[in-house]
Amino acid sequence: MYYLILQDQDLANKVKKKAGIPLLFIIQNTMVLDKPSPKSLAFVQTLQTSQLVPEHQKQSIVQLKEKEGLAKQEGEKRRKRKRAGGPNPLSCLKKKKKTQESQKPAEKKKRRRKRMRVKTEAVQSVQKNEKE
Repeated sequence: MYYLILQDQDLANKVKKKAGIPLLFIIQNTMVLDKPSPKSLAFVQTLQTSQLVPEHQKQSIVQLKEKEGLAKQEGEKRRKRKRAGGPNPLSCLKKKKKTQESQKPAEKKKRRRKRMRVKTEAVQSVQKNEKE
């Protein structure tokens, strides 16, 4: 097999008419492989069919498969349905039991008093009033 690198489109069309010749085009700095021509595809198909099993043997194989029940039926292939998933495994965990320490009745809490800060100006004015 040989490759033909072309820059002329007219010459490329002539070469496409021949089967089995891949075309490479140079576009800027890259080489692009052209898709195969219909003639090349037809040529490949004829090669493949000639190398495979003859038609009368294919028919006998199909008949034997049907006889044995191995033939594939079209309706046999079915898609597997997606089923609903199970519950979230984290939601299935058992609840933790509370310890006895946390269940003891709370003792009477001492009431905290808020401390009121007195401004220095107020303290000074009170001291002046006491002196007088």
